[in-house]
Amino acid sequence: MTEMERDFRSAHAGGRDDLTPDLVQKIEERFRYDLQRSRHRRRVQRLMLNIAGVILFLILWEVAPRVVPGVNLQMFPPPSGVVGTLWDLIASGELAGHAWSSLKRAVAGFVLGSTAGILVGLLTGRLMMLRDLSDPVLHSLRSIPSIAFVPLAIVWFGLGETPKIALITWGTFFPVWVNTFIGVRDVPNIYVRSAASLGASPAGIMLQVVLPAALPFIIAGLRQATAVAFVILVAAELVGASSGLGYLISFSHLVFRVDMMFVGLMALGALGFLADTLFAASLDRIFPWYGAEAR
Repeated sequence: MTEMERDFRSAHAGGRDDLTPDLVQKIEERFRYDLQRSRHRRRVQRLMLNIAGVILFLILWEVAPRVVPGVNLQMFPPPSGVVGTLWDLIASGELAGHAWSSLKRAVAGFVLGSTAGILVGLLTGRLMMLRDLSDPVLHSLRSIPSIAFVPLAIVWFGLGETPKIALITWGTFFPVWVNTFIGVRDVPNIYVRSAASLGASPAGIMLQVVLPAALPFIIAGLRQATAVAFVILVAAELVGASSGLGYLISFSHLVFRVDMMFVGLMALGALGFLADTLFAASLDRIFPWYGAEAR
């Protein structure tokens, strides 16, 4: 039995009069301390398991090419054959430069696509006429893979940054829009009618009732869009790019450097994991009540 439980039971046994303000404050402080300690323990446990998972994966990767018959170590190098190339790219600053170029494009496209997806999802979810008008077009366009627009984007925008950001914007728009639309559409009418009966304006209903109620769906769409942004980023950088992790992978293919390809793939995975982790951490900060669903 914890100290907080003992204090509460002793106060409860003695009657309501024993619950003095000092005792209540002591119980509250003890509760906060136990809660923070439990969260800290969970974070440490999760971190240790994450590290153990990475180590186990590296061990399996190191062993598998050596024990599986017919595997060429030049074509499928183990971590020991990649670490030298990784270090060289890090020391020269080349890997950081490519990662920074890719990250800028991914963030720009994600922000633009997500913003548009939320706005269109709110409007199509609330306005029946706009929903019926746009459904055939939006759902038809959603069925076309974003990668199919790579040649068209190059024809329209050339070989600069614009086509890459435009493709990422296009790809991240649809998961955010679909999730926002579903969340807004499924908001119970009782919420909207109750707010309207209390004198809320249409804008107030949208911002203070509909948007918070649809928030779990919006967050799910945003998190899905982070992964989509990196998928489309690579496709966009494989053609007409002079920097970025996708360009690094494409260049490695041309010079037949499989070890360098693996470095680019590892950097993409690490960048995607970091983006997802930061997204989940920001949810814990901005929406503490959503923390249980953030991971």
